[in-house]
Amino acid sequence: MPTTRIAHHHGAPTLFILFGQHITPVLDHDLNLTLSSSDGRRLWESSRSHPPTFAVVAGDGARQTLPLSSAKEISVTDFAEGAYHGHTVRLSGYPGANLALELTLAIDPRSDELLIQTAQTHGPDTVVRIDHCYRFEKPILDGGYMVLPHGSGYLIPAACPDELPGQGLQGGLIGARWTLPLFGMVRGRDALCIIVETWWDCDVAALHRPGDGSALDFSWLDSLGTLDYPRRFLLRCAEGLDYVGMAKLYREYAGQRGLLCPLAEKAEQTPIITRYIQNILVRWPAWSPSDAETVLTDLRRLRTMGFGINFFFPKWSSSGYAPERATATTANAGWQAFLHPNPVPGGWSALVEYARAIHELGCTVQGFINPRTQVPDGPAFDETRWPHDADGHPIHDLSVHDAVDRIQRVLDHVEGQRLQLDVLYYDGYSAHLGLPPDHSPAHPVTRRQTFEGQNACFAETRQRGIMPGGELARFWCMADCDYFFFTDWSNDRLVNTPNQGAPAPVGEPIPLFQLVFHDCCIAGFSGGGYRLYAPGYDWWPDRTPRLYELLFASAPAHNWLPDGYVPVRDWDSPAARQRWRWLKRWSAYYSTIAMAEMVSHRFLSADSTQQRVEFANGVIAEFNRVSNQFRVIGVPGFSGDWERPDLEGNG
Repeated sequence: MPTTRIAHHHGAPTLFILFGQHITPVLDHDLNLTLSSSDGRRLWESSRSHPPTFAVVAGDGARQTLPLSSAKEISVTDFAEGAYHGHTVRLSGYPGANLALELTLAIDPRSDELLIQTAQTHGPDTVVRIDHCYRFEKPILDGGYMVLPHGSGYLIPAACPDELPGQGLQGGLIGARWTLPLFGMVRGRDALCIIVETWWDCDVAALHRPGDGSALDFSWLDSLGTLDYPRRFLLRCAEGLDYVGMAKLYREYAGQRGLLCPLAEKAEQTPIITRYIQNILVRWPAWSPSDAETVLTDLRRLRTMGFGINFFFPKWSSSGYAPERATATTANAGWQAFLHPNPVPGGWSALVEYARAIHELGCTVQGFINPRTQVPDGPAFDETRWPHDADGHPIHDLSVHDAVDRIQRVLDHVEGQRLQLDVLYYDGYSAHLGLPPDHSPAHPVTRRQTFEGQNACFAETRQRGIMPGGELARFWCMADCDYFFFTDWSNDRLVNTPNQGAPAPVGEPIPLFQLVFHDCCIAGFSGGGYRLYAPGYDWWPDRTPRLYELLFASAPAHNWLPDGYVPVRDWDSPAARQRWRWLKRWSAYYSTIAMAEMVSHRFLSADSTQQRVEFANGVIAEFNRVSNQFRVIGVPGFSGDWERPDLEGNG
């Protein structure tokens, strides 16, 4: 048996102790968790200052918060599930609350992986939240770093001089704020790695206070008012496990659960993927009849220069065309826009003919849809022409209960109009706030159902022969979605914003997401040039954006370079010629590594300014942020010698 229940451990009363190969988890009577090495050295322990608590709502609506350890009745039973063996603690007899909770700890002795599970199992009163279950802390004096799945990923070294931004990072949902259900801590040779299995309703706070300490704090939220299923995460406590090892551990986990699907496999069903990775992205933000022919001329010129083009088809408004609704921010491309009887001057035939002309140039056509946009108001809105609910009312809400039905209607209409799309990009579906569940009495939708509905929309898109895309790269849609606008955008940046001045970066960005999923998706990087939305959305010019485009293995895009406007404003200046040269080299690099796993990332200098990434096909790229230089080995056209991007705005 891998577990033995005992009465005391190091002189302290315990509920039980578990035995792995190299670690010894102990749960005491206060439900504190201690992780020790097999030789007795204490490795990690849960926070004593923030013990587990839960919020409970009684039948009369009264709410109270209680310590998890305040149960008057405690019993322990054996637990076994697959390779995991351990114990379940049943907790009841809470003061003023009629309920029972269970806390399960079980270990896989082969891997030293610890399963921690919490559930409400009995009682008329309802648990609606469990906090600090568990919270792990690391004093600054211990050194090391935290691993955070924020955007592409960040390390927060113990010596980081900045406190993490308070808003958002004091708590955030996995799958929305956090891009992976993977978190870690490292100090010396000791590492703590946590993979959250039931991530849909997990709220994770990450804290770093300079001179004090860092903490990871895991809390469980209700699902439509209850804890209606067991919440669990997996914990690895290992020696010598760094952030690369954690990424590969999660990659293995994702592969076992069907979350990992490489582009090479996806391309067998969706062949356009193979063409897409050979091209550069050119985005015309919004439909404007006066610019239509100019943009076509630009595409012809780019094709003559030798570029393959993924053309981001311009948006139009749900209210139909008007000059004031013909900008990147006002042409909302809501799903209703695809059902509009007269979307642009010339109607559907104008859009169909334009897409045909783009295809004749050898370009791919990428559509844009916002599946959440409300039905517009105003004189251009004819309610009789818009989707209605069962009671005959036009659909104005942001609910997701009928997400697949909406997309099926859109795709049916697009096919009926003979508008040929190669790619369909869903704006907002994977944005950092996520799509909230619909809590209306008519059709309540859980967070999990929300994500599953979005994946179903991606799958429906693929069934139509169209490559599905999303806004920001997120792990939960990696098997169903092929393209992402960005792996790293403004809300995926760790920054502090002072009262005056530009946002300042916090921590050290790393390609954590790419180490897991790079070869499973096509994703851009916002670079340092295109000021489309507002200041602060782009990568910092002094942080060598061109180097990070290669370091983060991003897909090449004209628009994210300095002055990357469409229609093109500058063709022949020295800066423009530099831009075209860079795009060709960037494209050669990306097309070589797009379908190869990123197997390693390393810091080559103590100050993190020199870094290296390696890919499974043998390509190696090194970067020196001080000199703004890079060298690439294993890609045709790159000599392996150090060189500069030589592009204005490159830092």
